[in-house]
Amino acid sequence: MKKGLVCLCLIMLSVCFICGCGREYSYGKIERDASLTGGDLSFSYDSSSHTATFGGKGEVVSFYSEDEFGNPAGNKIGFKVFAPCDIKDFSKAKLSFQGTDYTAGSFMQTVYEQQTNYFVLTPYVNKDTTQFDVKVTWAQGAKEQVYHIKIAEGTRFANA
Repeated sequence: MKKGLVCLCLIMLSVCFICGCGREYSYGKIERDASLTGGDLSFSYDSSSHTATFGGKGEVVSFYSEDEFGNPAGNKIGFKVFAPCDIKDFSKAKLSFQGTDYTAGSFMQTVYEQQTNYFVLTPYVNKDTTQFDVKVTWAQGAKEQVYHIKIAEGTRFANA
């Protein structure tokens, strides 16, 4: 009976190790997007709390008109979320952001038909949406990582 229980435990541990069940990856990092969406805003990323902060007292988040792709007018910011260095396969990665779930790594950025190790988000922000979370699971069975995004107090929002 004891040998059977020990064997079962070893099999379960092996499966979890192979699948990455509950594996905890180091966090990646967040940087501004290449277009500096949102305008000339201060930006900081605190790697210990996984918090990216945009703006500051007297700074203004840019306003964007409706575009040819049907994106509505509004204030936006932009940032890149980089995957941890030890992740190479994004086929099972999942992203949960502002009520929408993206799966199979479909959200990862592609440059010259090559998948990169980051994704770019350009969410709308306003005085009522100054803080939100970006949740990522980099591999099947891995622990979810939560990145916090916030607009600093005193930041203003440009109008049309």
